[in-house]
Amino acid sequence: MNFYKTTAMAAVLLLPAVVVAQEPVGRGATDVDEVIVIGRSVTTGLAMIKVDREMLVDTATVLKDIPGANVNANGPVTGIAQYRGMYGDRVSVVIDDLGVVSGGPNAMDAPLSYVSPMITEELGMTRGIASVSLAPESIGGHVSTTLSRGEFSEAGSALSGFVGSRFSANGNVSTSAGRLTMANDSHKVSLLAELDDSDTISTPVGEIRPSQLHRERSDLSYAFAGDKSSVLLFAGRLNTDDTGTSALPMDIRYIDTNLAGAQATVELSDNVTLEGRAAWNDVEHLMDNFGLRAAPMPAMFRQNLATGTGGQISVAAAFGLLDSTLRVGVDATSSDHDATITNPNNAMFRVDNFVGVERDVSSLFAEWQRDGEYGDLEIGLRAKRVAADAGAVGSSGIMGGMGDAVALLADAFNAADRKQSWNSVDAVVKYRVQTQSGTEWRVELGSKTRAPSYQELYLWLPLQATGGLADGRSYIGGLDLDEERSNEITIGFGKDAGRFTISPQVFFKRVDGYIQGVPSTNMVANMVSQMMSGYPALEFSNVDAEIYGADLAWKLELSEQWYLDGIASWARGKRRDAKDDLYRLAPPNASVGVTWESDDLSVTTELVAYAKQDKVSVYNNEQRTPGYELVNAALIWSATDSLRVEARVDNLLDETYQDHTAGINRAGGSDIPVGERLYGTERTLSAGLIWSF
Repeated sequence: MNFYKTTAMAAVLLLPAVVVAQEPVGRGATDVDEVIVIGRSVTTGLAMIKVDREMLVDTATVLKDIPGANVNANGPVTGIAQYRGMYGDRVSVVIDDLGVVSGGPNAMDAPLSYVSPMITEELGMTRGIASVSLAPESIGGHVSTTLSRGEFSEAGSALSGFVGSRFSANGNVSTSAGRLTMANDSHKVSLLAELDDSDTISTPVGEIRPSQLHRERSDLSYAFAGDKSSVLLFAGRLNTDDTGTSALPMDIRYIDTNLAGAQATVELSDNVTLEGRAAWNDVEHLMDNFGLRAAPMPAMFRQNLATGTGGQISVAAAFGLLDSTLRVGVDATSSDHDATITNPNNAMFRVDNFVGVERDVSSLFAEWQRDGEYGDLEIGLRAKRVAADAGAVGSSGIMGGMGDAVALLADAFNAADRKQSWNSVDAVVKYRVQTQSGTEWRVELGSKTRAPSYQELYLWLPLQATGGLADGRSYIGGLDLDEERSNEITIGFGKDAGRFTISPQVFFKRVDGYIQGVPSTNMVANMVSQMMSGYPALEFSNVDAEIYGADLAWKLELSEQWYLDGIASWARGKRRDAKDDLYRLAPPNASVGVTWESDDLSVTTELVAYAKQDKVSVYNNEQRTPGYELVNAALIWSATDSLRVEARVDNLLDETYQDHTAGINRAGGSDIPVGERLYGTERTLSAGLIWSF
């Protein structure tokens, strides 16, 4: 970094001093172990972000503001959660405590794409090991989101809500959203809607084509709150049309999803509470490689029609004991998937990507928590069974030796035992103690499992339908896969030393049976893959791995109106059975912000720095990325009690950079060559206006 860049960054970090000059105002007190900044808080056990205050389109992007978290971005609204070196299906994501089934085999509709940001109240990430009660499968962490459905009215019947719009100049990104809530002290009806739309996004080296988006999200809910019971019923819809995913072999032509769910809680007595949840969603998803990106030869046109349907149900009870609480529960989830590849120019061409795939999870758990004078203790156990099956596959319209080889792979798959199951027990122990000096210490131990995804099992033909890995390699599944087991320890503390608050953690995970692609020994699959992509196939297999690192959040109050804050994250992942690194881990990174705030105005500038990532996976042909630094600035002004004005500039110095967790460009016709890692956006100005009533 040269002298002029350093000077410019220092200047923008002091931007609040230029913008404001007012008398100090009082600030509220904070919890002992909690780092609180505008719209965000971090404790030793939980990080929370008020998503509706963030100027963004993909809600997954806010994960970059959480210690240890990041996002694998394959498109403008296809962010996949990453936490402490694990990502994808390994990280549990729930919306209002309920999961969602993705329809696409490449996670184009990743769970966080269902929570449009302006109608999402908050996102929380469990720091450390997720409690067994939170989700059946959470080997890599747990993310919870809450839609903004409004509040009950204690003053009698009332109408409330908001309307708002945001615009970003880069790509003409527009977001409009609104909420209408009718409520009294017991009943509440809310209607939410958001529309996101954009053109092509620009980077300092040119345009990413395709990168346009169009998404519509709506939700209608009814809630009841009584003295001893509560109910939530909802139905929603997601429509995503003509959205580019340059890091993947195809783009979104449409994703049509219907969602519905119910939750109820009842206090049976002073010491017993019963709660139940149920959810269902149905997805139809069409993608292709010719409609939005530069089209290949007509014979190579491909479109994939994928469907996914799933549901879940859970019942749990909490028992208040003498000095502790015991939670027990049972739950079940079920998902069905199909995907068929065709060529609109050749009625004979057809490949059964996935046929009649079923994946069912059933489990029961018990979790005991005690809040004691000398510390808090949690012990949890979850026993679960995962069962999977798939129907027979086939193909047609593939000529010559390629057709014969594909038929051999289909025959071998159909002759194999496709019905699989795994039985396991997860265990978590957490201990938290607060010393007399005000330091909170936390120690967590966990042993958690994850059964293979349906793509890892049933991808019989070398293709890139890999749950969003976006490495450009073709994979085949492994019907003999074992489950992953991660044995983990996390140690951290939270300290409030007056004006300075800090919350660091260190962690180590020993993962047996880690599932990743390794060079296939299937000669037929390698031949097919070589003919289609120029590379032999990778096969999902069990390997042994370890992941370790550290992350922290901190805040320093300079005065009653000024403060510094920041986060830092580092995760290192490598195989134990071979000399190689794990794929697509975020490099070490940190951010530092300077904020000035009053009752109605806040101005923030931040410096975000990423180190180079040269610890890359050889088997995935993963590209190294250099480090970079970015400067961003944001302003929020509450002009009145009802009107909020927002402004933001990202990449203020117009740096050229590549985010390591962004994918490799797969789309022809872009200013970024095929096979090169996608670049980050150029300087981007954004503004927003939100009126609440």
